[in-house]
Amino acid sequence: MLRRRSDAPADQSGPLRALIVDDHEGYRGYIASVVQRFGFQVRECGDGAEALQALHDEPHFHLLVVDCEMPRMSGLALIGAVRAQEQYADAYAVMLTAREDRETKLAALRLGFDDFMHKSASDEEITAKVAAARRIVVRQQKRDEAVRELYGLATRDELTGLFNRRFFFAEAERMLTYGTVVNLVFFDLDEFKVINDTLGHLAGDRILRDIGSLFLRRTRHEDLIARYGGDEFVMLIPTLSPEEVEVLSDRIAVEIGAAQWTFGTEILAVGVTTGMACSSLLERPSVAQLLSAGDRDLYKNKWIRKNPDEDPSLYEYDTGRDAHVVELLLTEGTAKKKAE
Repeated sequence: MLRRRSDAPADQSGPLRALIVDDHEGYRGYIASVVQRFGFQVRECGDGAEALQALHDEPHFHLLVVDCEMPRMSGLALIGAVRAQEQYADAYAVMLTAREDRETKLAALRLGFDDFMHKSASDEEITAKVAAARRIVVRQQKRDEAVRELYGLATRDELTGLFNRRFFFAEAERMLTYGTVVNLVFFDLDEFKVINDTLGHLAGDRILRDIGSLFLRRTRHEDLIARYGGDEFVMLIPTLSPEEVEVLSDRIAVEIGAAQWTFGTEILAVGVTTGMACSSLLERPSVAQLLSAGDRDLYKNKWIRKNPDEDPSLYEYDTGRDAHVVELLLTEGTAKKKAE
């Protein structure tokens, strides 16, 4: 979760969610009601094939409660398919069963179940099992959060204190995988090269550091802000609507434009151009799609700013930049794997 990166990150995986899979509607509903009492949002499925589709199409599930014997796909076959998916390698899974034989239980553990719940168990035992499952799920979330924060500390931009591009890519991918609505905003400083060329890089570095501090002060705890390039920043904003994101980005852009720096007798200000993209407007959003959409919006806004009297419909995007986005993703992904 990207945050203000001076604070511990807040969880971005959303509310606790559970998938209950059983072909017996009445018993499935009973288990779902117990799980809901422990704060989980519940999705019910009648067989393994339906469950696999839900796992593919819907936001991340933290708890899986799966019947052993079902039509179309058994619980044992389902858990094998689930564990083959990277995002569900560590999800807590409980098998529902009416069987007591040792072979079934050993096979269940071997294939990836973490616990059993017998269908003849009392209300007290089922409640205790669900309570224990919730504790383990929450503990896992806290551990994952700590790991991400430690990773984040190692992937900050040294000059600004913001996250670097590699961490931004990793978090954007994670948010999308978990089904989080993700908004992306580029902030590109206008004519910044002139400052470096005329006043030197020390002056430019001071401005970049101050703008990094401004981002940290003026963004929400759940927003992620990273240095994307030399004078370009990128923000991930979860859950907000496109209209709300536009208001937020405009406010920050105004604050950046209002800031001033004094170098000798010269007082400087810098402008900024923004570009926005929203996963809610894409059918199957990916990091590459968000980056390309945001880049297109950014460069259109740059063109409009430089050509205020021209018809905006005359603007043509350099499609070669899409290939540049893909190259960046591949480069950062390769670097991350080497580091690991």
